[in-house]
Amino acid sequence: MTRLTLLLILALAALVHAQSRKLVIAESPKPATVEGYERGHCVALRNRIRVCKVLSETDALFLVEKEGKTLGTWGANTYLGETGDFSVMQGDLDGDRKPELIIANRDSTSVGIAVSVWSIAIFAHSDFSDFQPPLTFSVKEYGNLGTFVSNAGHLNILTTNWISGEDPKRKRGEGLYLVGQWWRYYRGELAPLPRNIVARRYLLSFERERLATLESDQIPYKWLANRNTEFVSTDFITGASNSSKRGVIESVSAKDENSPYRIVNIMFKPDGEQALEFIYPNENENGPFVDRYLGDAVSGRVYPERYLLSDLGKWLTGRRATLRTYNDNRTEILWLEPQKGTK
Repeated sequence: MTRLTLLLILALAALVHAQSRKLVIAESPKPATVEGYERGHCVALRNRIRVCKVLSETDALFLVEKEGKTLGTWGANTYLGETGDFSVMQGDLDGDRKPELIIANRDSTSVGIAVSVWSIAIFAHSDFSDFQPPLTFSVKEYGNLGTFVSNAGHLNILTTNWISGEDPKRKRGEGLYLVGQWWRYYRGELAPLPRNIVARRYLLSFERERLATLESDQIPYKWLANRNTEFVSTDFITGASNSSKRGVIESVSAKDENSPYRIVNIMFKPDGEQALEFIYPNENENGPFVDRYLGDAVSGRVYPERYLLSDLGKWLTGRRATLRTYNDNRTEILWLEPQKGTK
């Protein structure tokens, strides 16, 4: 009897652990009245917490309330003034058996082939005992189960972007590709997974499949789990480098302390030269032809657009990095070397 009881306890523990690794999607946002804002939608969670997207005359924001008190806010983008086009989820992304809170917001949808841009926010603690800004990044194309993909007991993250490039096999000319990179959330950041970068050319068959499945919650993974998908290198994403400067990040500061939109000034000092300013992420501050990204130098992976950690200054300050330019100096990537004390 004792052995049977022990086996039942172990089986139950394994089941609870397996359930914690699944993505639990909350109910759809509901119209709500939030004091001080013209319009809003909210999602109610446990412990009298609710996540709201609100719109005022000047700003669109996300806010978290607990027992009617605002715990914190961060900037949001609205598509056609909508406040209900977001999803709230919980899942154990890092394997510590404590669920993270995830908010995915549709920022915009383009004309033409209707590319949707989504911003994703991940909170390390879903109880908000101590509100900290979320980890945020953007993707082009999104589905709850196609961006957060369950595999072998883990929730992996597939970030995607549309890129024009040459045929990796050199059999065709330039074309449009959906490119995907794999990550895992770990200690408040995205860690590159040792999996190939994948790309699928936008041919007529892909166009038909895409138009028929745009509302599926399993995209973009469903689109890239196709026999026509190819493996590509980072060079396919970046192109050839025009210049390179190695140095150190001296400081990181908010461009506007009062703005809910997180734009930062990164002071990067190339070796033997004066420090230069790297405004990140690009918000038309760098001129109309400059896009700026962060990259992981060890893996050679480019982080998703608008990749911002909760404490970006702590993560970046003092790190060695290499600033490379691409695409006739229209793209700049700050390649980050490992932090001191890490490999």
